[in-house]
Amino acid sequence: MIFFVIAFHPEAKPLIEHFKLKKIPSSKFETFSNNQVFLILTREGMIKSSIGTTYLLTKFSAQEKDIAINLGICGAQNRKFQKGDIILCHKIINHYSKRAFYPDIIVNHDMKEGILESFMTPVKKDMEEKIEGDIVDMEGAGFFESASFFLPPHNTHCIKIVYDFLDYEKIEKGEISNLIYNHIPKIERFIYSLSELNECEKLPFEEENIKNIVEKLKDSLNLTFSMTHELEKYLKGYIIRKGSIPKEIFDFLNIKVTSKKERKEYFERIKKLLYP
Repeated sequence: MIFFVIAFHPEAKPLIEHFKLKKIPSSKFETFSNNQVFLILTREGMIKSSIGTTYLLTKFSAQEKDIAINLGICGAQNRKFQKGDIILCHKIINHYSKRAFYPDIIVNHDMKEGILESFMTPVKKDMEEKIEGDIVDMEGAGFFESASFFLPPHNTHCIKIVYDFLDYEKIEKGEISNLIYNHIPKIERFIYSLSELNECEKLPFEEENIKNIVEKLKDSLNLTFSMTHELEKYLKGYIIRKGSIPKEIFDFLNIKVTSKKERKEYFERIKKLLYP
């Protein structure tokens, strides 16, 4: 099953129409379903998103191979993004607890990637110095923390669409719906790739061996915690797509880096090998 956690109706309307979802009566939240896709409206805020996520995944008995997605608009402080860009978040930060979450993105997709930071209140331009993420919202961290109790990290994702650049424009409901409607094909392709992955019983390469290789690469290249996590994600994705581990990866095991510059250069080379 596919679970969508969304704050407001204008963000959900394109999905409700596309998947032909019907409202479920007598629900504690506004909830829609076609018996395969479930969608809940939580309203804004990390706490409401967290509660709504827990309710949805408990009420409809989420299983490990199900997929949960928090979808909605966001603000961007990073100008590498444009209005309307769809962003798959590879790191999610709770601004207040500073806790970070890392979805496993191990399937191909045609979205941009970025770091999402979640706040309790709308984020304005005068708060830019306090922002660690590329994009900001009010729900993602609450959703992910709750969903991670039910589903593995490769089946739990935040997908955001850039609406403004912290200039706090007036929200146009119709425009929001149109932005999301335009990206439904990309969202569907991503879900399909995840569903295909979930049909596999396990990785075609033992999990323990992957961790051993990652640990050795971490030591030889002096990788940071974030780099190590990212490396494991890319390595798993490569193995799932190709069916085996690339021989070239073993060339990096005998390298000893002596500077941050070297570390970055080798890390970028490995990323290009695993995810060209």
